[in-house]
Amino acid sequence: MAAGGCGSSATERAAASVARADCVRFAAPWGADGAPGTKARPFRTAQRLVESLRPGQTGCLRDGVYEAQDDDYVLSFPRAGKARAPIRIRSRPGELARLEGIVLVPEGSDHVALSNVRVEGDGSMNTIKVYAADTVLEDNDITNRSRGRSCLILGSNDDGETALRTLVRRNRFYDCGDPSNDNKDHAIYAARVVDGRIDGNLFVNPSGYAVHLYPNADDTVVAHNVVDGGPDTTRGGIVIAGDDEYEPARNIVERNVIAFSSDYNLKLEVGDTSGNVARRNCLWAAGSRAVTSSGGTVTGNVVANPEFADQDAADYRLSAGSDCRRLLRYDPVVRLLRARGCAGRERARRCVLPGRP
Repeated sequence: MAAGGCGSSATERAAASVARADCVRFAAPWGADGAPGTKARPFRTAQRLVESLRPGQTGCLRDGVYEAQDDDYVLSFPRAGKARAPIRIRSRPGELARLEGIVLVPEGSDHVALSNVRVEGDGSMNTIKVYAADTVLEDNDITNRSRGRSCLILGSNDDGETALRTLVRRNRFYDCGDPSNDNKDHAIYAARVVDGRIDGNLFVNPSGYAVHLYPNADDTVVAHNVVDGGPDTTRGGIVIAGDDEYEPARNIVERNVIAFSSDYNLKLEVGDTSGNVARRNCLWAAGSRAVTSSGGTVTGNVVANPEFADQDAADYRLSAGSDCRRLLRYDPVVRLLRARGCAGRERARRCVLPGRP
């Protein structure tokens, strides 16, 4: 995909196909891993559920808590799906499962999806680790409750593993990372990414950055996200930066709301010829400056109050008269809530950030 396009067509098709899929296997906290995984006799663990699935199948988690196993992983995808037949794990429609532990999408486990669950990391590792191609993460709540490490890491330069065509859509990231780790813990740490899309997410109180494209991220779009840097962050905003070996290239950060960051709302530490672009973002209440840039293209960004409906109550809908809403052309939080069946009743159980008012 060329950066700034409408998204990776293969990944978008995968997201659309898994959204229509029916549950073929089930797990429930009261089940047994020796059971057949039917609705009446479900498995007990999320891991046994995913191990039972083949390309094109969806496994559904019943309401309740699923704990990590001996290796700290609550869910590790053991195999790949196919381009038009992904493997998907989700909560059973109308219910909400909570995964406590680390989620892994290892290299080679391509075309998989995780949706409609709550994931709570224990701080031992990055909460969700994606090292594969064509992963879809959508409509989840993701946190480690400030225990440490990032909530999501995409790719690894150390091991040469690339997150390719990852779609991160309509998730809520909150209380990610420990502020005592300075700027090392993020909501999303995009370390080695190509052709990714981070779209329509809500970020609340990330320790380091909400999204850190560093150091090896190319052709990735970060768009229509809402960021509340929160009172306890060390950074809080969105940054594109490289190091002595890598420089991110052709990434686009556009039409985001980025507010209340501790230093800069938006930061580009790249060369002039890198092809990185930050445009038409709505920026507010930065601790230092709204934008700082050493290169790339920065254009059309505005400083304006997003007029959140009720920030203290974790209601991040934008006021109808908000300049930010006009710039973004729609309210991403409203779309996020609608996808969860929450329109018109935002204080319902599935609609307010867990552990918040």
